[in-house]
Amino acid sequence: MFVPRQRAPEGLKMNKYTFEDLVGDEKVFFAEDFNKKPMLRKESMPGDVRDILSIRKLDELLHLEVVRPPYIKVNHNGSGVPEKGYTRSVVVQGVNITDTVVPEKIYELFRAGATVTWCSLNQIVPELRDFTRVISDKMAVRTDVVGFMTPTGKRGYLPHHDPVDLFIVQLEGTKRWKLWNPPAERLGDNASYTDEQLGDPVIEVLLEPGDVLYLPYNTPHAAAAEDQVSLHLSIMMRPRMWKDLLRETFEQVADAPEFNEYPHIGTLRNSTVESLFRQKVTSLAARMDALDAGSELDRLAELGRHMPGSSRGSTFQTIAETDGLTPDALLRRTGASVEFGANDGGRTEMTVNGHRIAVPAQVAERLASLDEGEPIPAGEVFPGVPAERSTKAAQGLTRLGVLEMAGAR
Repeated sequence: MFVPRQRAPEGLKMNKYTFEDLVGDEKVFFAEDFNKKPMLRKESMPGDVRDILSIRKLDELLHLEVVRPPYIKVNHNGSGVPEKGYTRSVVVQGVNITDTVVPEKIYELFRAGATVTWCSLNQIVPELRDFTRVISDKMAVRTDVVGFMTPTGKRGYLPHHDPVDLFIVQLEGTKRWKLWNPPAERLGDNASYTDEQLGDPVIEVLLEPGDVLYLPYNTPHAAAAEDQVSLHLSIMMRPRMWKDLLRETFEQVADAPEFNEYPHIGTLRNSTVESLFRQKVTSLAARMDALDAGSELDRLAELGRHMPGSSRGSTFQTIAETDGLTPDALLRRTGASVEFGANDGGRTEMTVNGHRIAVPAQVAERLASLDEGEPIPAGEVFPGVPAERSTKAAQGLTRLGVLEMAGAR
């Protein structure tokens, strides 16, 4: 029988997990496994993986009474349980919430053998958002994390494949997995199978806490808990096909002013419209051909790293810290979009994130001269005035998001 690892003493910090913890040698992973075949890594994750998420933590989340469908779903005998079977209406601050989860009903279904699925946990649990950001940064795709809690001896879902790449991380209990190689033609769809259709699996393994599986998209798989309640994470990476990347590049290129004209293409169109259309296609193709492939892929990768589900920030903390700003506190320009107008009688109009403000011309000139990330003391933001007055100006600009503490990010 599997013996759980001893939990670390309370008060110790959660491990900082890395992409290498999941895949091992990155070069080997991308050369031999990524988008090709399923991969197993035993005892891959260091420390106590219950620090990532635990059954105890899910009890706490359930009783907060704020987790609602579709963030939580229940599956029994291969079919979804209707939400009305485990929700009720409650009044919160005068507003009627019609689908509040009832913990007792969830527990009742779980005792009866249902799997409880926690969807998009990276939108609920900050630690999981940090954990999955590690993957988004490497893979440059949208990443979501789903938790599956399965009762002892139960199979949550029939054999199937999903239109996403998956990292499976076992957190508590054990679960037996069967994996088959993805089909030769992968359509990026969902599909279910019978055991007879699939034949012998290429991987059959009992996952224990800390073990990791990688499944390329459309990899058929099936899993069942054995002699303990099982909790595992499925970290879903949504593939960006060539058609998706090309569409994003096309939209960027087609945003050029020459494509903003409004032609009439109906039955009464002018005979010149067809030749103009051909000219536009030729121009578009020329613009696409002139792209620097490396730079464009870098741009697309950066877009992938900042898709919904992985953002972070500390604006509340930054604003609070400005109240105690001192003249020698180091600040720096943020990445906020700033447009500078002309000097009008010693005042310069600035547009910051769509908001217009007028600042002393010296302040605007100082900001314009700063590179993003370059540090500057708060007492020097407004040249030629006492440090205390400069610091007041710096406080205002920090609250607007133009400046931030140099130790932020």
